[in-house]
Amino acid sequence: MNRRILAAIGAVGAAALISGCSAALPVDESEAPTAAEAAVSAPEGLNGSLSVCMDISFPPMEYYSGEGTETPEGVDVDLAYAIGEQFGLPVEIEPTGFDGLLPALSANRCDTVISGILVTEERTQQVPAVGYLDTHRVIMVADGNPRGITSFEDLSGLNVALEGGTSYEAVVDGWNDELRSAGSPEINIHRYPKQTDAVQQLLVGRADAVVTQDTEAAYRIGEDPGTFEVAIVLPDTETFGIYYSDQIEGLGSALEQAVANLSESGEIDRIAADHNLQTEVD
Repeated sequence: MNRRILAAIGAVGAAALISGCSAALPVDESEAPTAAEAAVSAPEGLNGSLSVCMDISFPPMEYYSGEGTETPEGVDVDLAYAIGEQFGLPVEIEPTGFDGLLPALSANRCDTVISGILVTEERTQQVPAVGYLDTHRVIMVADGNPRGITSFEDLSGLNVALEGGTSYEAVVDGWNDELRSAGSPEINIHRYPKQTDAVQQLLVGRADAVVTQDTEAAYRIGEDPGTFEVAIVLPDTETFGIYYSDQIEGLGSALEQAVANLSESGEIDRIAADHNLQTEVD
């Protein structure tokens, strides 16, 4: 069974699913294994620590809570430290721009990438990944949906902001192909280096919509009631993944076991709750 994170985004009701959960009922904390009991042998190639490349600009997965703050927080941050505890190793977070995450991993500048990055065939042809959280892409708009957007056709001729280098580009490019075939104006795509920059364009009125995930939409709507809403939830389920170095023997299986342990112990539920995401068993 999968554990579901309910992304509380109003009537649309998009949700994310944490994979690797084997229980069909909420975990009984009195019987849940402790981290010590469920510890995973750390692969020798980690050399005494677990290094994680992360683009810290995608709340609630990873972000800085305020200007001048240098300590990241978020679901992925807590997950990284929890995996470190499973391995019995300290965690080193390496801030990295999104389009540099997988190149940094391939260049052995970090052991893993845990950064709200989706598992795609194109990426896994370069480096392997362990899925840990299912999610849906959404189109987020200003509260009240002033443009009346209910389908991608309604975005024709409008300004859509997104983070460059992400899979969002291919999605909107595909929509533009369909719009051109129908003789309709294309969507005006505005690419930004960070997801927070894309959301800012919606706030200041330079964009009519922004492409993001249900998790970020839940965070934004919860943090700023009356500011945002979700106009479209894309039907396809996507999966966030932990990309890892295939140069470290046994790292993939160790990560799979660590994520399973954290799910079964209820730790993933606690991490989600700490960032205002509710969970239930799917």
